[in-house]
Amino acid sequence: MDKKLNVLICTYNGEQYLKEQLESLLHQTYSNLTVYIRDDGSTDNTVSIIKEYTSAHPERFVLIPSSHLGYPDCFWDLLSRCPKADFYAFCDQDDVWHPKKAEVAVSMLSEVDNTTPALFIHDYDNCDENLNVMSKHKLGDTSVLTDMSILFFTYASGFCMAINNSMRDLCLSQHPMGKGLYHDEWCIWNAHFYGKVVYSSKILTKYRRHSNTFTEYGNGISTLISNWIRREITGPEFDQKCDRIQEFTWTAREQMPSDVNHKWQLLSKKGSKLKRIFYPRRLRPTWGGELALRLLFLVH
Repeated sequence: MDKKLNVLICTYNGEQYLKEQLESLLHQTYSNLTVYIRDDGSTDNTVSIIKEYTSAHPERFVLIPSSHLGYPDCFWDLLSRCPKADFYAFCDQDDVWHPKKAEVAVSMLSEVDNTTPALFIHDYDNCDENLNVMSKHKLGDTSVLTDMSILFFTYASGFCMAINNSMRDLCLSQHPMGKGLYHDEWCIWNAHFYGKVVYSSKILTKYRRHSNTFTEYGNGISTLISNWIRREITGPEFDQKCDRIQEFTWTAREQMPSDVNHKWQLLSKKGSKLKRIFYPRRLRPTWGGELALRLLFLVH
């Protein structure tokens, strides 16, 4: 029998683009999958749209009763409450999947021993609101994922990830609820130190970037810079990132090499400003990103 894939969607006021995503999930070439949807308190027609699909295709779509949790706990809650499967794929409400995405994810994750926590990631198209391709996101070989490169730069986002049941069990055993742990970042860290990352260079998702997206990353450099200043320079996001790093160094202290654990603690510790600013190795893949990080060390 084909292995089971659970697709996990958390929705919030997503009426504008949700149908396109649900249609793409309905027309996957891999058939042994169920889409579990958790709404986080939408005030528009999102739930009505979901119920259209659960009524018309009950074998494919399931709405999980829920209350408001916000991101990222909505995903951890859905991962913990959905039935057990062989694999789980995270899915955003406003993107569109390539018809073979589920098939490719299941095929590649099946090559990993099921006792090893595994994370599947893939490349994707950056698109505008109308799904016109603006650029192609190419991760490249997983050799770029080193002990230090994964610290302050998340190479892949949740919407282009799938995990096996061993990874699910590992993540849930770490009790992530209520700690502000981003599921994509946490899965990358866990896969790197506990298990395996498998990567496909296939373009398997159209990632829609628009002004109303939850992550608030719209189109253009000016938007990215203004969001960075508001959220990281003057806002709490960078401090929260450091808190997540500290949480992982404690959680994985027996799996991480001791010298790496020490470096992670040093670079995420708010009282080590000079050591952080003048850390002798690059921590982000571009010089612009590296400069931005050193500025964050300076002001936090």
